[in-house]
Amino acid sequence: LPKEIIFVKKLLSLLIVLTFAFVSITKVDASELTLCKDSPAFAKRQKTSLKKLQNRLSKYDADSLPSLALQKQIDQTKERFARYGAGNLMCGTDGLPHLITDGEWSHA
Repeated sequence: LPKEIIFVKKLLSLLIVLTFAFVSITKVDASELTLCKDSPAFAKRQKTSLKKLQNRLSKYDADSLPSLALQKQIDQTKERFARYGAGNLMCGTDGLPHLITDGEWSHA
């Protein structure tokens, strides 16, 4: 009998923890989001990403394979940030694009 009571207590504790875990999901207000092309955090993230790649690129000879691969990665990074900026995506204070959802299953 005590083992059954312990099992039931553990099960109830788990259910309570899971309930609070799903209820406490943070909601971001859409007013906190700005267009990525206008976001200073987005511009800073772009600058930082490109600077890191440029620093790595400077360690290799211009025509070496690592240099060519890094140059390709730099071009892809520039294109990605350009698409995000031109695509009217909304960025948060972290400079990352965010999806805006309304919870409707029909929109999934």
